[in-house]
Amino acid sequence: MSIGRGLLAVRPGEGRLATLLAALFALVEMGRGLGEIALDTLFLRRVGPDALPLLYVGLGIVSLVMVVGFGAGIGALRRRPFLVALLAAFAAILLAARIVMGAGSSVFLGVAWVTVFAIGAVLATLVWSVAGTTLDMRQAKRLFPICTSAAIGGGFVGTLLAGPVGRVVGIENLLVLDAALLVLAAVVTAALTTQTARPDRAPGRVAADRSLAGHLRAGFDEVRRSPLMRLVAVAYVLFSVLQFSVTFPFMRAMTEAFPEEADLATTLGLVSAGVTALSFLASITIANRFYARFGIATAALLLPIVYLAGFGLWLVGFSLATAIAVRVAQQVTQRGISNAAWSAMYNVMPAARRPQVLAFMDGVPGQIGISLSGVVLAALAASLGAQPIFIMGLLTAAVCTWVVLLVRRRYGAALVRTLRAGLAEQVLEGGPGLSALGRGSGVTAELRAALGAVEPGTRRLAVELLAHLDGRAGLEAATAALSDGDAAVRITALRSLVELDLSAAAVGARTLADDAEPRVRAEAAVALAAAGDSERAAAIATALAVSPTPGERAAGARAAACLGPGAVGMLEAALADASPTVRAEAAAALASLRNATGSTEDESARILEALRGALDDEAPAVRTAAGRALGGRPGGPLVAAEVLRHGSERAQAAALLALGRDGADAAALESTVRDWAIGQVERAMTLRRDAAALAAQAGEDAVDGQAPRWETPGFDQPGGDAADYLRTVVEGRGREVEDRLLAAVAILGAPEANGPIRRSLRSSDADTRAQAIEALEAIGDPRLGRALARLLDADGAPPLPAGDVLRRLATDDDPWIRRLAVRASADRLRHAWRALAELAASDPDPDVRAAIAAPGQPGGGPMPDTDRTLGEIDRMLFLRRVPLFAELAPEDLQRLAATATERVYAAGEALVVEGDVGDELFVIVEGRVRVVRIEAGVERLLRTYEAGDHIGELAVLRDRPRAATVVAESDGVRGLVIGGEGLRAILRERPEAAMAMLATLAERLSVQ
Repeated sequence: MSIGRGLLAVRPGEGRLATLLAALFALVEMGRGLGEIALDTLFLRRVGPDALPLLYVGLGIVSLVMVVGFGAGIGALRRRPFLVALLAAFAAILLAARIVMGAGSSVFLGVAWVTVFAIGAVLATLVWSVAGTTLDMRQAKRLFPICTSAAIGGGFVGTLLAGPVGRVVGIENLLVLDAALLVLAAVVTAALTTQTARPDRAPGRVAADRSLAGHLRAGFDEVRRSPLMRLVAVAYVLFSVLQFSVTFPFMRAMTEAFPEEADLATTLGLVSAGVTALSFLASITIANRFYARFGIATAALLLPIVYLAGFGLWLVGFSLATAIAVRVAQQVTQRGISNAAWSAMYNVMPAARRPQVLAFMDGVPGQIGISLSGVVLAALAASLGAQPIFIMGLLTAAVCTWVVLLVRRRYGAALVRTLRAGLAEQVLEGGPGLSALGRGSGVTAELRAALGAVEPGTRRLAVELLAHLDGRAGLEAATAALSDGDAAVRITALRSLVELDLSAAAVGARTLADDAEPRVRAEAAVALAAAGDSERAAAIATALAVSPTPGERAAGARAAACLGPGAVGMLEAALADASPTVRAEAAAALASLRNATGSTEDESARILEALRGALDDEAPAVRTAAGRALGGRPGGPLVAAEVLRHGSERAQAAALLALGRDGADAAALESTVRDWAIGQVERAMTLRRDAAALAAQAGEDAVDGQAPRWETPGFDQPGGDAADYLRTVVEGRGREVEDRLLAAVAILGAPEANGPIRRSLRSSDADTRAQAIEALEAIGDPRLGRALARLLDADGAPPLPAGDVLRRLATDDDPWIRRLAVRASADRLRHAWRALAELAASDPDPDVRAAIAAPGQPGGGPMPDTDRTLGEIDRMLFLRRVPLFAELAPEDLQRLAATATERVYAAGEALVVEGDVGDELFVIVEGRVRVVRIEAGVERLLRTYEAGDHIGELAVLRDRPRAATVVAESDGVRGLVIGGEGLRAILRERPEAAMAMLATLAERLSVQ
């Protein structure tokens, strides 16, 4: 079963859904095969093929009304009862048509022909609408070929049996069998619409928007707004003209070759059965592979190319053989490959509107094309014969090919627009800008008033906006703000003065050259350098650079940026500073030297080498600043490309920031990025499989109760902490690789990969994720996009045993993966040893009891007691179970664990005292503490904390006295004490850690 599921691309949990969809498609197509063969045979033999163009005109009109009505109904009515009732109604109409045909009138026969084929058009729209609203985009890509294959299989059976069954029961009675199959399809549809979890009608639908006119316009409005769907509508018109331009000559040739009614029905059935058989093979063996390699949009191009070749062949020589050959090629391509590709394109539309859009496309453009083909074919056949039809078909196919090429180009952009519509991306991409503010009456007066606001942020913004909108008012405001009590406001004032008046900026900078805030002094140096006073600027920067305070040294590095190439030595020294903040400022300062004049070749080489080294800095902020700096320097992208080929993973991630598509070396850089990224896909695949194996083992252990326990008191949760953390790290490393791959896609011409696509891949909505993956295949570099889409959409091989995965991870290139794999393996061995020891101890045979402790045996001797003092990895494993630190990378967790100190408290001893000023966070390792506050001389209990809880986070975030006292409730309370400066540094560098702290604080506030 699993082999068959794998061949059919059906994933676990999708079996029933795929079976129901396949049954629906098979039943409908079997009925269509019987009914359409019957009507084609009866009409061709009793009326003749020359009347077919007139029927095409009628078919287009009737089908348009029916299909558009279907779109209105599926939007206005509850989906399940509507679809079931419609199928039952079609069955009744077919039975009525059979009765009418008994009159023997050619008019009634023509009406029956139009009715049967119009119902077929609606049925095609119906089944694809059901499939499109049931499946998301990635499911559609995998399961649509199954739907196509089932339809082909059903059509094969129906058309193959049409002749033999018609000989037995009569050709007219094939309509009765068609009706019976539609009744069965109604039963399957009822089960299928119950199976799907999608809403029965669009969520949030306004009750007033239920008029027929509103629903009729819904699909049209969506098409009108979408550049892609407008082109698809044009293509549908052309495809309809082309289809009937092939059908008409083919039917003429068949009628002339087979004068007997039963022979004609049998031959038409055999040809149709051959078509369905070949289409089935194409859908199973070719379609999925073609979609995966070339994408949906390229698959859509096959059909117009087949039409081009077919009409070209007919112009050379038309005969029964070539008529059958072209008809078979066209039908196989359309049914086996093209239909599913075009249906999948509708997934760029909002899910709630897809059925109406599909109904509109089939009902209006498609049916207009049918009627148009009837008019054109009637005119050409009556006056000029077959050759003009072939020329018209060739020209139409050429125009259609050009239109589909335009569709192919716009498909990726449409996917990105869909993602942006769901993420409000347009808000982030700008608006009318600041100039629009200045056009408002009274804006300047309001901003002047805001200069006296209590909030420093309001004053700062007022200074900045006045500088942009009103030069004179801005100059006055900035000059006055130089004496503001907030450092950020003073910095903004200096920057505004540099933009407005350099002489005023120089005066202000000299005033602030001795400011108490180092950031202000650094900004004064920048302003002085801009005003031409380089000597004073250098003196300020040098004094800051040699300060013992990291904040001042960082400001010095920032100030050094204004000194030009002469500051290279100072910034090189800053890049070796112990403080990550200083190193990051130095890297950013080197970036600002890019436009400096007078730089020697030696200085440029030194800058590049310094930034290259900073790409592998342990601090993320430094790596990011270095990568951006390299991107702006001559020769920097080439250095980054070399790091991409040979550097560490973290250096590679930073190097991507320096690479782009511009410059003389763009082509070589693109090749480097592409080759590197495709190699990274395998790394990401491996990490994903390893994480899945570890997760599967953790699930089995949780069920079996066999997971090792961490032996330190207070850590008694089931599950191996090291193994679980290893899984988290492997998953995190995998996401990092995927993010680097998305950055590579952006470098190679698809900047959306770093914006809406990246965010959509993290969405909780399956349809949004599916659209994002599909977009990766349609935009940017095709080879990399397809490889990345396969990675993100991979089923994954069956997970390996956890022991095998741990052994392999113990030799991984990533040192943290190796460390945790070794620790997890040791935990598993410890657990296995203890299980054996317990088993042996209960054995009645003394030799068995003695065997576990026999000297010289593996694991012999008693296991030592766990030391109650936590080692570094033990501290890390415990800290990550605190929600505040759960998402930290192992490098950051190690920084915390290395600086944390362990303390033991006696009963009644205070960890913190109300009113004291503290800068430490406490994590309770073992024991219980109570939080109390003295009110009117009486101690009031606020709450208690136990192992795993943390206290004191507010003291880290603000410099205020403790709000309560925390007291140990029993002897032996142990805690890890983390200094505030180290934690704040991580919070500055890791937004995810800051968000975790905010979530924790919000949770505590909600329960207090």
